[in-house]
Amino acid sequence: MCGLIGVVGTLDSAYEVFLGLMNLQHRGQDGAGLLTIDSKAEFALQKGNGLVENVFSERTFRQLRGTSSIGHTRYATIGRRDPNMLQPFLDNAAGIGIAHNGNIVNCYELHEELHKRNNEITFSSESDSEVILKLLAENLAGTEHTDANLFAAIEKTMDVLVGAYSIVGLCRDGTLFGFRDPDGIRPLIFGSKTIDGKPIYALASESVALDYNGFTITEDLKPGEAAIIRPDGKVTRKILRQSSYSPCMFEWVYFARVESEMGGQSVYEGRFRLGVVLAEELKRRGVEADLVLPVPETSRPAAIALAESMGLPFREILIKNRYVNRTFILESQESRQEAIRRKLYPIASEFAGKRCIVVDDSIVRGNTAVQIVKLIREAGAREVIMVSTCPPIANACFYGIDFPNPQELIACNRTEEQIALELGADRVIYQTVEGLKQALSQKSLCTGCLTKTYPTDVSHGENFQNQRIIDREAQEMAKAKA
Repeated sequence: MCGLIGVVGTLDSAYEVFLGLMNLQHRGQDGAGLLTIDSKAEFALQKGNGLVENVFSERTFRQLRGTSSIGHTRYATIGRRDPNMLQPFLDNAAGIGIAHNGNIVNCYELHEELHKRNNEITFSSESDSEVILKLLAENLAGTEHTDANLFAAIEKTMDVLVGAYSIVGLCRDGTLFGFRDPDGIRPLIFGSKTIDGKPIYALASESVALDYNGFTITEDLKPGEAAIIRPDGKVTRKILRQSSYSPCMFEWVYFARVESEMGGQSVYEGRFRLGVVLAEELKRRGVEADLVLPVPETSRPAAIALAESMGLPFREILIKNRYVNRTFILESQESRQEAIRRKLYPIASEFAGKRCIVVDDSIVRGNTAVQIVKLIREAGAREVIMVSTCPPIANACFYGIDFPNPQELIACNRTEEQIALELGADRVIYQTVEGLKQALSQKSLCTGCLTKTYPTDVSHGENFQNQRIIDREAQEMAKAKA
């Protein structure tokens, strides 16, 4: 999962991209990059490991001057902290650069095919994003970057890509383009504003990045849709290849900022509704408790809704250290567990003798949950009932969420009773798949990690899974030697 933004139509485009990336930092903390094109049709690219504010400085925006820019904040699913994996990727000869959010399931096969067709093609990384760039460059070879040629190249590229992708791209003439996979698994939002009578346009992973920059008209690109935005303000949009509407449910459950809106629904509303629906499940099961508390911070709206629906007190008594980053996207089990110990602190006097419903957005590997149960027990709680607003995640994700190995998932081949025992909780209760769909009010969703029914062919997924496991093992060995 990564963050994308592109802006066209203002000399402040690089700075607006930077501000957008700051508001997309939650989508990736491994590194960030920014690509712009100046009035002399020369690309300027800066990227580095770390948080957005540490990669760019005031000096950056004196050097990155141009009316069109794209940016990326990286959450690694392959290659970890290899600086060669940082985006945007640029093909100077082809005159295009791109940034990508998602995963291409057949990327290794496409990599080999590209080499077989043209052994002069060189890659700087093992990134599936670079494969997309090379395919686009190949499909544009020998042509001008007209709307018709860009649409044709994008469509031809879509024809061979299997998986999830949202793309923002930049042409040498300052044209911004973007497109979304035919199943709409990964989000891409279109926005516009007018300053001094001049239109400015943007594409981003989430509406919050656009709202912050003052873009007042926002809407989702449709599955399989591409948008081409010229520096003079001409906008052309076209659906090229549509298969289904299958946005990733985990965006609403966990990844997206609560201020964002996707699929015509605010993330806050979706999470609040998840709590309402889950409360009905708890009442059906006869659950009794003294209070409800959230696991900070994603689950707060759901916990409030659940408490209100059950007529129980809502208490924020598990306090988060705001200077510890998201533990879900850290490199290893050990680093995640250590971060959890530094991240949360209970107010013991409020737990003493209480039966507690602890609301989490999801229970993935169980690292957070087992530590939380332990903290609450030690604080004196009489009973700990862990509830998840997301159904059991028991299968691999091939589309950009970092659980390629089902054996890492606590819900894999375990019942709720077995999971409760593993976590040390009195009970564990999950949202149902039906409840999830009811709460999120989408006509359909990608629920592959829940149901093992995926919107695309995942027959090539074994290569991706194996490579991800190899990357992790290499990272752990390097860490041990350091």
